[in-house]
Amino acid sequence: MPFLTCLCPSQRYDEQRGRAHRKLTARARQMLLLVARWLPRRDLVVTADSSFAALELLEAVHTQMAVVTRLRLDAALYEPAPERRAKQTGRPRKKGRRLPTLQQVANDRATRWQPVTVRG
Repeated sequence: MPFLTCLCPSQRYDEQRGRAHRKLTARARQMLLLVARWLPRRDLVVTADSSFAALELLEAVHTQMAVVTRLRLDAALYEPAPERRAKQTGRPRKKGRRLPTLQQVANDRATRWQPVTVRG
């Protein structure tokens, strides 16, 4: 199984050297889309740490690959935005109803857990 890493200098490091700074997520997006282009007929699953749990990165690559990343226990999660009604005015909603945090779900006695075995 191939392993790729994405290292980049900090903003302070680039500022000290007079360079334009590129975010880690921007570099990761470029790298992941390049890998997807190199392997067009492969199902790609990317695992990443919480540094890559950025919506702009996940939105940019979600059609080419699945990304599994860590979420904070207090992450703000929402349902998808509701469909627009006919003749509705105003800006379309970007998100739906707020969902409970992962911490709240874990602490809720009504949460039903199911064991899963992952092979390989």
